[in-house]
Amino acid sequence: FRAKGGVLLDRPFGAMKWFGYFPGNERKQMPDFLPLIVLNEGDTGMPVAIMDGAWISAMRTGSITAVAAKYMARPDSKTVGFIACGTQARSNLDALLPLFPLERLVAYSRRKSTAAAFAEEVRKRGLSAIVARHPREAVENLDIVVSSVPHHSTEPPALDGRWVSPGTFVSMVDLGFGWKKDTLGAFDRVVTDDLEQSGPAGSEKLNFDGTYDGEIADLVAGRRPGRERETERNALIFAGTGLADTAAAAAIYQEAISRGLGRLLPL
Repeated sequence: FRAKGGVLLDRPFGAMKWFGYFPGNERKQMPDFLPLIVLNEGDTGMPVAIMDGAWISAMRTGSITAVAAKYMARPDSKTVGFIACGTQARSNLDALLPLFPLERLVAYSRRKSTAAAFAEEVRKRGLSAIVARHPREAVENLDIVVSSVPHHSTEPPALDGRWVSPGTFVSMVDLGFGWKKDTLGAFDRVVTDDLEQSGPAGSEKLNFDGTYDGEIADLVAGRRPGRERETERNALIFAGTGLADTAAAAAIYQEAISRGLGRLLPL
């Protein structure tokens, strides 16, 4: 089990997400990731909502990818590859579609049936999609790549940073653990979402020993460049922050209250 928290000073709210990974749930036809969020009002500390965290986690993660891609990917990106084709692939695609003129998708998953199902969904949305036989096909010669290899995967890292073509942006939703660590030096620029969390002494142990070129916030604020050359190989390696969960939970809570949704529980 783990927990991630955050506080918003402007609204104000605080939240804590409690979660664990249970790979054995697959045999029980249950999700392996079952996060729960408790949202508190920030003036008195009173709890105001208990929320399912699965959808929030997926949406906030896809949004983090999209913000980084806005600055680090080429704006004319038309092709995208996905390594692992579950919930994170779908939420990341949802977040990327409004920003880029995507036309073609390459899907790779450990189970071919999973990639095939994702590809079929994508075709219904008007994109062409193919199922890759080897992970390299979902990395090489593509404009954007998203890897979300499950955290509990017992297979050794298979993705090679040297496969990444010049000009590609890669979002490593899997904390980089789907990639061979000694090949990540092939990237020209690497950022994360929170240096304090993701750095050498941070609470998140990412599969990256190099030096980060900054945080996503640095790109948005203009403190660091996102992409300076067409041929740059850029990467985002991140674990997701509790602050992002808090922001999403607070926004959803406020929208639910305005619509009269939710079930009132006695304290």
